Amino acid sequence: MLLLTGSLSAAPSAQYEKAVQARIEKAYIVVRFADGTKSLVPTASLLPDDLAWLTELSTRSPLAKGNSQVTVVKAPAGVKTKTTIEVSKTEGPLETVQLCQPSVLRDQIGGTCMLYARIHWLDIAGYYTTDGTLYKIINGTPPDNPWTEPRYVHGLESIVTDHTPKPVIHDLPSEENPFDWARQELRKGHPILASFPREIWQALPPGFIAAHPWNGGKVGHQIVVNGFTWNKTAGKGTFHIINSWNELPQFDLDSDAAKGDTLVIEQSLSPMGEVQAATAREIIQAVTLIRAVGKLNLYEVQTNLRTQRMLAASEAAVHELIEKGP
Repeated sequence: MLLLTGSLSAAPSAQYEKAVQARIEKAYIVVRFADGTKSLVPTASLLPDDLAWLTELSTRSPLAKGNSQVTVVKAPAGVKTKTTIEVSKTEGPLETVQLCQPSVLRDQIGGTCMLYARIHWLDIAGYYTTDGTLYKIINGTPPDNPWTEPRYVHGLESIVTDHTPKPVIHDLPSEENPFDWARQELRKGHPILASFPREIWQALPPGFIAAHPWNGGKVGHQIVVNGFTWNKTAGKGTFHIINSWNELPQFDLDSDAAKGDTLVIEQSLSPMGEVQAATAREIIQAVTLIRAVGKLNLYEVQTNLRTQRMLAASEAAVHELIEKGP
């Protein structure tokens, strides 16, 4: 009774308020939400209140173990794990998460923000770029129109893929709220690659605009998000922006100002050496024929991961499509 009372005093973060079941598995907690979706959460990434809440939930409403298995993929031998989180705290309704800065804050040349943002993004996660590598890409590139130089276009990819071990990138899921997802990734220590797709001045601090009147028109700009504040009671906060201008290397963007298409969240990046959990294998548990649709059949398919409807020629074809994949 004392354990239950103490656990219920913890207030979970917004992304776990709709959790209905949980199961603890070594260094991970498997969480099922009210909409039926599941999430595999590293215990070390959780705030104390969230850990207490999910631990209590796993006792009060345990999630049954399915047929899926979690495979932990370790970093190669000799690779040191990069610690990116410098601040992770909750004071009353206000949560603050701040990742480390890049080891070098660089000043972009002309319109090469996409390259410099990627360098900052990688740097925060522990993947460092030498000046020599940067200059091989940037030398001879027209600063105001870098896209005309094939070496620059190729460099946007090679600056990421040429690292060893290869960086682990996470795309924004289409079904997720971008800002909620970004905050969740930052809680894990994952820096965010993002952009201001048009009219940069809308996102810049008023003091900077006053001193530097913006006349660039509708020009996009690539940046990195490496922290946030969030008041869950007020539903407001900020995102901390790492920029690639010497006169404005970093600043805070109000969450209200980020709405619309002012701030576009793109991808997150795991710190070097972070343990990765492989995707669980999907196994069919039940197939129910609903009706014929032309020359195909409509089936309801229940697996260890989800329930869905799909068209297929036969039940055998359902097994082929789901369990063996394309």
